[in-house]
Amino acid sequence: MSSGSLFDSETQSGSSYKIVLIGLIALIVLAGSGYTLYWYSKPVEKTFDEVLAAQIRDDAVMMLAQPTFSGEEFRQQLMGKARLVKFVPMKKTVYFSFPQDDQQGLDEFISKYFVDRAKVELGTEKKGKIEVGDYSFTPVPEAYYFVTSSLDNFRIDTAQMLNIPFSNVNYSLSLDELRNFINNSQVYGGKMITRAPERTRRPTIIFANHAIMVAKPGEPSLKRLTDELLKDVGPSREARIQRLVDFVSQEIEYDYSEAVGVQETLKRADETLMTRTGDCSNKTILLASLLEQIGEDYILLYCPRHITVAVPQGNFADDSKLDFTWDNKNWMIAETTLPGFQIGKTLVAEPMKLTSVQYVQSPKLSDVIFDASSYEVLKFF
Repeated sequence: MSSGSLFDSETQSGSSYKIVLIGLIALIVLAGSGYTLYWYSKPVEKTFDEVLAAQIRDDAVMMLAQPTFSGEEFRQQLMGKARLVKFVPMKKTVYFSFPQDDQQGLDEFISKYFVDRAKVELGTEKKGKIEVGDYSFTPVPEAYYFVTSSLDNFRIDTAQMLNIPFSNVNYSLSLDELRNFINNSQVYGGKMITRAPERTRRPTIIFANHAIMVAKPGEPSLKRLTDELLKDVGPSREARIQRLVDFVSQEIEYDYSEAVGVQETLKRADETLMTRTGDCSNKTILLASLLEQIGEDYILLYCPRHITVAVPQGNFADDSKLDFTWDNKNWMIAETTLPGFQIGKTLVAEPMKLTSVQYVQSPKLSDVIFDASSYEVLKFF
């Protein structure tokens, strides 16, 4: 055996232990660094309130992008002088304009409505156009400055209440209540398109199922409105119904553009109230939604190129002969397109337009529409 062999063996063994120990320490350090990096880089889970606020914001932006359904009052109360000029859902990007005469207001708008100013892009002028993001706009005094940012960087006051004034009442609506209209949790819902029974040598008639847009009982904003409308009416059932008809017929302007459009424009009750306009379809949906809030029975009557509401006769007079018999009961037509219409009393120039009923529906059974003559249930697409 060579001299020093035992010493050499102990030295080699000690070195091996040191290498293992160093490797173990390095592994612990690397693992700790990796966990720390993961901990600080992992997505932060959002709270319920944050998720709800994002939903409310997204729905408000969607309504701003559809002024036919939201109206100018909605925009002004939500955005002040700013206007949403473009919303790109696929890219989750919003574009806003601001008037020329209020540069300070623009700065305040950016501070109030955007989380991070650094993520807001201001438009720049090039050859008479304002270029911002992926688009260019032609400036005019009322829309002179343009900004864009991601939807996630945009914020609104989710606790804000909207107030739409009418002659003697205000319609108030929270943004959360608006969200519940948009997601259809506060309307009956159902299948959208139905078709009439096929008749020999007649074209197939296709039309929209209006009942799906009628609000359910207990919708908070409509309940507040009906309570205010009826606060001084008294207990008479007929007087209460007439007061609601008065409101819809007189306070909601008839919109001919909706009536003659290529496609049917169906609004929920809140949308008709926010825009203060509606054709026979949307006035009918609004009146039906208000009747739901007071627990009153009614049916929808589909006539040629028209739709209206009918309520049980009860103590209403029948001087006008605008009535309809259904389910062994006499119903009185409550027409909303004629301002000042009095149930059972008002004489109309073309009564057949209201009494030539083709189909009947109770919104509580939103996917059931009856043929008024054969009692056949219509089919849906």
